[in-house]
Amino acid sequence: MNKEQLLELVDSLELPKEEYYILSSGCLLLYGLREQAKDLDLCVSTELFENMIMKFDIDLSSKNDCGFYRLNDLVEVVVNEKQEFNRDFKDGYPVESLQSILDYKINRNAPKDQADIVNIQNYLNNQEKQMKKL
Repeated sequence: MNKEQLLELVDSLELPKEEYYILSSGCLLLYGLREQAKDLDLCVSTELFENMIMKFDIDLSSKNDCGFYRLNDLVEVVVNEKQEFNRDFKDGYPVESLQSILDYKINRNAPKDQADIVNIQNYLNNQEKQMKKL
């Protein structure tokens, strides 16, 4: 899905923005560092997740090896305490910090992550240069 489709999907969930943030490929899509995302991964607060269980009929046994619960074919969520959120905002949407994504991808060092690593590093370096000019 492209950026517009991703945002339509996010909006259709009708979640309070202070209780979640967009992870990984969805975040990179919002920053323009990817053109497509296969799915939407969200980190949600414990409180929000409790409400989502019934609203989205989440099967608690559907938790995968990475700790994500499947809402449907396009959306998965992982639960975290709100005070541990590490997020920024992009275009009015809560997103995972690019530095967190970069650290994770460098640590994992998978071949599929190499382009993302370069793109994120270039973006962050450009942001740093622009800040120094101010």
